[in-house]
Amino acid sequence: MNLLSAGDLAAVWTPNPDHPYTWAKFFGFLAVVVGCLIAFAGVYAARSTWRGLDPSRRHTQLRPLAVMAGVFLAIGLAVVAFGVWLF
Repeated sequence: MNLLSAGDLAAVWTPNPDHPYTWAKFFGFLAVVVGCLIAFAGVYAARSTWRGLDPSRRHTQLRPLAVMAGVFLAIGLAVVAFGVWLF
């Protein structure tokens, strides 16, 4: 008894002809994921560094950590925007 036929396997992947899947879409999706990871890593690094500081040093290190997090966030969001544009 044959459980799968050629017609069943062909129905697994039927892309929408109006929106074909291309390499640009793949790289766009990859850019969105990488951009989100960059933004998340920067914010997480700044937050964990700030929480690891002594309470007396937290006030003086707030500005450099905020700038670092902002730079990572800006770069990550720029990569995400490029990926959305490609996708």
